Amino acid sequence: MLELIKRCPEYVEGYKEYCREMYDNNVIYFRPTNPDYIDDGWFFRTKPWYDRKEQGLAEGQPVSFHYWAVDGGKFIGEFQLRTDFPEKVMLDIGSIGYAVRPSEQGKGYGKEILRLGLELARGHGMEKVLLTINDENKASIHLCESMGGVWEDTVEACNEAEGQHLLRRYWITL
Repeated sequence: MLELIKRCPEYVEGYKEYCREMYDNNVIYFRPTNPDYIDDGWFFRTKPWYDRKEQGLAEGQPVSFHYWAVDGGKFIGEFQLRTDFPEKVMLDIGSIGYAVRPSEQGKGYGKEILRLGLELARGHGMEKVLLTINDENKASIHLCESMGGVWEDTVEACNEAEGQHLLRRYWITL
């Protein structure tokens, strides 16, 4: 059964494999950590930064919570929740980010990650969440709309991984 868990040392190797798979498949819509940076000390080196992000103390970063999606001990993907709406969230990363490793796509994991993530957002007292989706990411657009996402608009965007692109903005009321 799929579950979202907090980042933990027990799944670092699975996370590294996931990151490698995402990079090897040139997935640009959700860019995880470069797998070359993940070594034996990576989790404990990065933990203080993730803790600061959860507390709203990471300069230039929105409050955010990071979860890993695992199923029966297998690393499937990840989920990120940002609970406030600064400009970076509104015009770039959205309040929700999620991804499924390419070898596990098409099995319903994306829908389950998003469903569980929406429960987490409710638990954080959020009334609505914003998903920002590259206009070419048809699978994510379909999933968002099937989960109640209401299209607000499409804006021009630019980031390192995707370059210049059109970004659809969807709201899901919780």
